[in-house]
Amino acid sequence: METPPTPTMTTPPSLTTEGTMDDIQYLLHLEAMRRFQEDGRNVKRQVEEQVRIWLDAKCEYQREFGRVVKLLKCGALQATVDAHRVSDVKQLSQAAKDVASLQSKLCSALRPAILDSYDVEQCLEQLNTTHKPRLNLCRQQREFAQNQEALRSLRTAVDGLENGMEMGMIQAMDRLVEDLLPSRETNH
Repeated sequence: METPPTPTMTTPPSLTTEGTMDDIQYLLHLEAMRRFQEDGRNVKRQVEEQVRIWLDAKCEYQREFGRVVKLLKCGALQATVDAHRVSDVKQLSQAAKDVASLQSKLCSALRPAILDSYDVEQCLEQLNTTHKPRLNLCRQQREFAQNQEALRSLRTAVDGLENGMEMGMIQAMDRLVEDLLPSRETNH
């Protein structure tokens, strides 16, 4: 037959203070790791939120900048049209009178060779002095080239501004992340 177990065999051995301290330190270590991971997730969430806010602000800025550029272009175009409209009306009315005068002379029974030499000389003089499409074309080409250069300069400036803003935002986010991270104190 078997002997009944003695009370010392079923009773767990008494815990030592050294084993208890190791367990407590292990639990504290696990708790610290859990908190560190939670802090890391919290920082990551905050950084993602700040990135989203920054991207929203950047999109808003680009949209508003595009609207301003469009308004400026429309305003400049309107000013240009208004500046030329008055002179165009005068030139058109004068051209219409000249055309009507020439048309009446050509439609008459007179032959073209009989046209007044003064009218022909005046027409040639106007063609040589007033109507200089080549000079206007060269001027317009020069102005167009200047406008293209100004546009390239503006694009370069806008690119530089965007890059500077991005770098500033990245630095600000880096500082925010550094501020949000728990301080690392080493206790060795």
